[in-house]
Amino acid sequence: MKTLLRIDSSFNLTNSFSRQAADHFEKLWKTVNPDGMVIRRDLERTKPPHLTQEVYGAFAKNVNGETDLTLSDELISEVEQADEILIGSPVYNHAVPSTLKAYIDHIIRINKTFAYDPKTYIRKGLLINKSANVIVSRGGAPINGESPDGVEAYLEGILNYMGIDQINSFSIYGTTYEGSEYALQNSKAAIEDYFKTNEYAK
Repeated sequence: MKTLLRIDSSFNLTNSFSRQAADHFEKLWKTVNPDGMVIRRDLERTKPPHLTQEVYGAFAKNVNGETDLTLSDELISEVEQADEILIGSPVYNHAVPSTLKAYIDHIIRINKTFAYDPKTYIRKGLLINKSANVIVSRGGAPINGESPDGVEAYLEGILNYMGIDQINSFSIYGTTYEGSEYALQNSKAAIEDYFKTNEYAK
């Protein structure tokens, strides 16, 4: 049985572009994985706290002591359970939402999601045999066909850091422009093409 971890970060709970595109992705995923399980982590409904010096220091010890690592352990456990990860992120002020950044801070953890070789000191990600899908929505338009803020590259870099290198990105541009519904339609079509052309079509 496959498991999908879906992470939503838009503070718009009614008509968010990233949430609607993620809904479409999840629907198609469940169609090809009828026995699969979906773990949902909504960062707007359950906001993770910002990282503190005490928690960051406790990461190196990897044990609960005076500092509670329960949340970090729970978030990492969800990632470890997942075969696939789906991240939906709008762009706020040229960056990911602060809730998503806080979430990332709690899962980037030494000897849990990455480690260093004790002899060579080369870093390696520990989350292997997983794939990820990134949906990014923004009000602006691409510049020379590229992301104007680099959010896709940032999220891909974070996933790579933890050992996930099979990543698909779906970008939605112009959500504040007239005709933005077509941008959503195009993103849904791209997601449909993904399910037709990748391993799901086999």
